[in-house]
Amino acid sequence: MKSKALHLLFAKPRGSRFCEDGTLMKKRKQKGRTQRKVNRKKGKLMEVTNTDERAVNVDRISELPEHILHHILCLLRWPTDLARTSILSKKWNVIWQSFTSFDFDQRRFLCLNGADKWDHIQPLPLDKQSIIYKQVFRESLGGPEMPLIQKFILFVENTLTTRIDQLPSIQKFRLHVFFCVDLFIPLMDRWISIATDKNVNELDIHAKMSGKFYVLPQAVFASRTITSLKLYGCGVGDSAAIKLQNLRELSMKAMCINENIVHKFVHGCPLIEDMRLINCYGLKFVHISSLPKLNKFEVYERSSLRSIKLEATNLETFLFHGKKSSKCKLMLAGCRNLKNLTLRHAHMSDKTFQEHISHFPLLENLFLLECQTLQRITILSDKLKKLSLVRCHKLKEANIDAPNLLSFEYTGAELPFSSMNVSRLQEVKLQLKSQKQKFVQKFIEGFDGKGFKLFLASKQDVHIYDELRGLRLPHSGVYKIQLTKSARMLENLLNGHLRDFYPKNLTLKTSLTSDLLAFIQERRLNKEKTPSCCKFYSKKCWRHYLEAIKMSEYPNASCAENPSISLELLWNEDLPLLEDLGITREFLVHKDTELTDTD
Repeated sequence: MKSKALHLLFAKPRGSRFCEDGTLMKKRKQKGRTQRKVNRKKGKLMEVTNTDERAVNVDRISELPEHILHHILCLLRWPTDLARTSILSKKWNVIWQSFTSFDFDQRRFLCLNGADKWDHIQPLPLDKQSIIYKQVFRESLGGPEMPLIQKFILFVENTLTTRIDQLPSIQKFRLHVFFCVDLFIPLMDRWISIATDKNVNELDIHAKMSGKFYVLPQAVFASRTITSLKLYGCGVGDSAAIKLQNLRELSMKAMCINENIVHKFVHGCPLIEDMRLINCYGLKFVHISSLPKLNKFEVYERSSLRSIKLEATNLETFLFHGKKSSKCKLMLAGCRNLKNLTLRHAHMSDKTFQEHISHFPLLENLFLLECQTLQRITILSDKLKKLSLVRCHKLKEANIDAPNLLSFEYTGAELPFSSMNVSRLQEVKLQLKSQKQKFVQKFIEGFDGKGFKLFLASKQDVHIYDELRGLRLPHSGVYKIQLTKSARMLENLLNGHLRDFYPKNLTLKTSLTSDLLAFIQERRLNKEKTPSCCKFYSKKCWRHYLEAIKMSEYPNASCAENPSISLELLWNEDLPLLEDLGITREFLVHKDTELTDTD
């Protein structure tokens, strides 16, 4: 939930007031009107006239459990929005006072034009100013950023003094320091130590310094209460003694670490369930064999990693994001309970891949992305539910025997599938590069009679087939191809494409009584002059720009019951430009995706 949305939610409407118990009441005078109600018990038709009925709108959000209200506060982006909730009512003031998650993000103080936004932050009284605080303000950092840095320090210090000091413990402490200088280090040490002294559960430290890493205080690695530790750009001293007995989640990103530090975490944190190493420096080998509860492990390689060996019997999810230029060896034979496997830029031979797959009898989701060394593969599994083969450009042959597969995605130059046993398939997504049309049509026709519907879309045209009998694909164009058995999914695809591209033409091969045509008709006939669907959003959906629809019907020679219906979509002049929408578009990324009619 965005802060703006919550502001609207809690905004005090005209003519409203707060009751003594903190609920919001709004009195509305209704003009005389007649309501006809059926008295089913007596079987009589009654007529009731209310000349002055008072309706009360109860503030149901304030009645939610406290932990849900705390979660709502966690979703607010700005500290000032958090503070404002305390004046909504007495109850919200209590919720604010008991809120135990703290987010200090210096990026919010970097906008020079917004410096006056923080003018309300005043220095602490002299008797509450720490020695480190006084030292920082005696020093001059220079530059136009100094006032904003001081405002950020004041904000953190004020919060620590007025809020955290009064709490016996805190749930979450997040510190995001973007402009970190030497003078900050003593302050950061102090702030983090206060959090650990307050038995913090979730600690998230993002420290970006020039030319060096911020070294965390030893108190962090001796905490008995931390269950989640997320570090970015921090340093861990070689002499640090790591013993976090209750740590469940560990994430290290853009850090300089080595095998010794990983070894210390593994042996000092026996309860780790989720571990992530993201773009870390200096790490060449990862060997984990003593984390019995490890359930999820992710590695985003920077450049130097040479091998990963995992022996984790309870591991269910493994993600490896390698580099094109490096060759990291994966050894996963000790992970027989693996259910989710994602490999990107993994340098494996066909033989190595087959050996890996044979060790995972419970695998349910397999995603192979840009694995350029694979050429011929066979996937045999009665557990597999999702399969993605994306831009594995050297793949020439693939045999798939997965009778319980539900979702399949393929992106590449040609269709390499020699055989496919996928009897329970529900969704198919294709992106093809310069594929000959007859092969694409033949592949799609293989799903005829199995209840699939076809969604074929370019930036300007959309073709939807309620059934695949008598299918004739367009001769050329850049198209996204998706097959689905779900009418709801088809509506979602169309709705999303209209929102993203505002196409000019929509062609339906469907019966005149289909749900899809009813969906289109409903959007057209029930269109309000000023649609209220996006009342609280600055970016409007496609319904706000659709001016009119021109419909034409053409008979279908192969099936008279399913004529082709052509819709010309007319958009108004206020239509936003594609580049102004801020949406990642597949067609702009994959410009070479094209269906051709040549041999």
